[in-house]
Amino acid sequence: MATLRKQFPETRALYREVCALLFFRYGITPTANKLYGLVRKGSMGTPTEVLAQFWVDLRGKMRVTIDQPGLPDALKQIAADAVQAIWQAANEAAAGELAALRAEARLQASEAETQRDQARAAAVVAEQETAAVQAGLDAAQRTRAALQGELDAERQAHAAARARHEEAARQGEALERQLGELRTQFSTELERTREQVSVAQERAGAIERRALREIDQERTLRQKGEQALANLRAELAEVQARAQDAAVTGAEERARLQAERDTLIRQLADAQQALTEGQAAQEELRAELGMAVRRAERADAEATATRRLVSPRRGAPVTRTKFKPGPA
Repeated sequence: MATLRKQFPETRALYREVCALLFFRYGITPTANKLYGLVRKGSMGTPTEVLAQFWVDLRGKMRVTIDQPGLPDALKQIAADAVQAIWQAANEAAAGELAALRAEARLQASEAETQRDQARAAAVVAEQETAAVQAGLDAAQRTRAALQGELDAERQAHAAARARHEEAARQGEALERQLGELRTQFSTELERTREQVSVAQERAGAIERRALREIDQERTLRQKGEQALANLRAELAEVQARAQDAAVTGAEERARLQAERDTLIRQLADAQQALTEGQAAQEELRAELGMAVRRAERADAEATATRRLVSPRRGAPVTRTKFKPGPA
């Protein structure tokens, strides 16, 4: 139809050509509605007028007129009828051929429809296969994407591991440098610690000797106090005995003896207080001695630990010094 529109731009000519094609080529009786439905151009009256003119022209072509001068009219009529009969016979033969062509066309159309149905079924199968292939392709693409993600993650992990290895190497070098510095510093600190331990040991020895002297002095003072207390108790007993013996001699002697007894009691209280103070001083000296001993032991332990740390590197023998406190 698009080709006919290009060949016949004029509306009436296009309707005439479509009407002739329907009647002569396809054997379809043209109507105004069919023509307008195919062409869809102009008004509805145009295909009606063109169809009426087509039938007039067709009937005119069906008539055969022989205008030959010199022929009788009867012969002209006979010749015209013969030509018309020949045209009708040709037309009928053409109609028979057209019917055969139509039957063949219907058969071909049926075969074409069968092939079309088969092609549609094959297309459905092909679409299903294509969908299955597409699903497999999508799954393969997803698998490939997952593998690519894993590969990228592995690459990132490898890069991170390499970075960590390089960082560990740098840290190892830094630690080696720090270890050298610490070894030097440790040697210095070790010498300093040894000096401090020696000083601490000397100081602990001096403290121990002083504590022992103070303990001896306290022991002497305590013995003297106990002796004085014993003497005072003996004197008190003697005075009490004399007081009892002299109680009968009179009130004045009793008062004197009472006064002497009170004096002796005060002296005894003073002696007991002095003894208590001496014992407290002795306890303080013992506490100081214990602290000195613990400090000496802690210094000795630190020195021993230091020597243990140093001995594996230098191979020097470890000399252990243990502080033994003197008798209390």
